[in-house]
Parts: sequence; structure tokens; C-alpha cells
Amino acid sequence: MTTVTEHHRTNDAAERLSVPAQLVRLASRYAAEGDVRRSQLASWTADVYVLEELLWEHGLAEVPDPVAQLADVGESVARALEALAAGVSGEVLPRAVVEEARRAMILTFDESVHEMLREQLPSLDHLDACEPDAVTDPERAREAPVRERLGDLTVGELVSELRQVATDCLHVGEVMDVEGELTAADRMSHQADVATFEAYLIAAAAHAGDAQMASVDLRWELARGLRPTEVASDGAGRSPFATLRRELIALVGSAEMESLWRAFESADAGA
Repeated sequence: MTTVTEHHRTNDAAERLSVPAQLVRLASRYAAEGDVRRSQLASWTADVYVLEELLWEHGLAEVPDPVAQLADVGESVARALEALAAGVSGEVLPRAVVEEARRAMILTFDESVHEMLREQLPSLDHLDACEPDAVTDPERAREAPVRERLGDLTVGELVSELRQVATDCLHVGEVMDVEGELTAADRMSHQADVATFEAYLIAAAAHAGDAQMASVDLRWELARGLRPTEVASDGAGRSPFATLRRELIALVGSAEMESLWRAFESADAGA
């Protein structure tokens, strides 16, 4: 289990980028490093996030099972992408790949919303810096942190292992709290939340059919950039990790927030 960075800064909402903007920044970084595949993947993930939020704002929040509804939408988009891939021949520019994927996604919806969707999607200018014939370094291409961690474990086994880590951290934290070691206790709570978050991401990816766990690696990369709040806005001192849970929840889409919150509550109850 990796620890979310513990360097502190003031939690200024004005400084915080939206999740799509964070993903675009990540895609830009990958593009600058010459990692075309990851840049395209981060760009596409930003598009999917925007789509999910638009669906949420336009009625998805009212359906009985938003996650199942999103899965249906995802299957429609996947079929459109498969049809697109079948019709592609010859070399395609890195930006064009994502643009065509966007087009396939947009065409799965009624024509009346096409323009609105296009206007909301983020810029792909960073992909212009990618060389058409660029090939990701083979060593880097094999980097898949979650897949590497799985090893011989099944997804279910790794998720169970991480949940047990969360429970153990909370138990240790309770002991430290009783002994007056408040900073150490807070750190254990931090570790528990990180393990619970990672377990959730892996389980969600498996449920969505992401066998390569690419979505986990991307979302975890965003989580690594979080800086827990150092002090409360009223000036009263509190744990530097006090807002970590809230910030982790903010990294997932609206349709997932309740599920992630329940995962945190379940971890608390099991300690």
C-alpha cells in the first residue's frame, strides 16, 4: 500500500483543479514524456468523467441504480468504439485516435445533445506534441502497478487484503489514540483510508471490465497529488489528514461517491 503524500499546504478550493483538468494535466505530462498510450488514456478518461457528470446533472441522479445505468451507457460506447476500430486502416495520429473515440461516444446519444457534449469536452492540444510514430518505451509500457501487485492473487484476494490492512490500521490507531499518540493515530487513520480507497478502485475497475486496471493506475496517480489540510479554516488545530477522505471521494464521479463513502463507513464499522 502506498501512502498519499504527506506534505501540507493550505486547502484553498480556488487552487484545486477539477478532475477532468487534473487528468488533462496528467495527459500533458505523459505527452511531454513521450508516453503516447498513457497520454491518450488520461485524455479519454477525462472525456468519460465529463460525460458521466453531464449524465448525472441531466437525470442520472434520479434513477434507482446510477452505476448500472452508467454500465449500460458504457456498453453502448464500447460497441461504438469496436465498430470504429473495425473501420480504421493505416496510420492514425495520436490526437485523431481520441477524437474518433469522442465521435463514437457522442454518436451514441441523441443528436440534440451532440453540440453540448462537444462544448464540454476538454482540449486535446497536448496530443499534438506526440510524434505520430512514437512508441512507448517497452519497459514503461509494461508498467502497470496494480497488475504487478496482483501477481498470483485474484482481484478479490487483493481487495480483501487491502480491506484487512485498513482494519488493522484502524485498530492500531485506536490503541495509539488511547495512549495519547494522536499524530501517530491520525497517521494510521490516513493509512486506513488510503487502503480502503485503493480497494474500492480495484473492485470498481473489475466490475467495469477494466482487466488491465488502467483506470486504477490513473486515479491513483491523481490521489498521489493530494495534500491533506494542515489546519481548520477557523484556525483551530486538527489532524493534517482530516480532509483526506473528503478529497479522495472528490476524485470519483458523482455516481460513485455514495459507494465510496459506504466503503469508508464499512471500514470504520469493521474496526
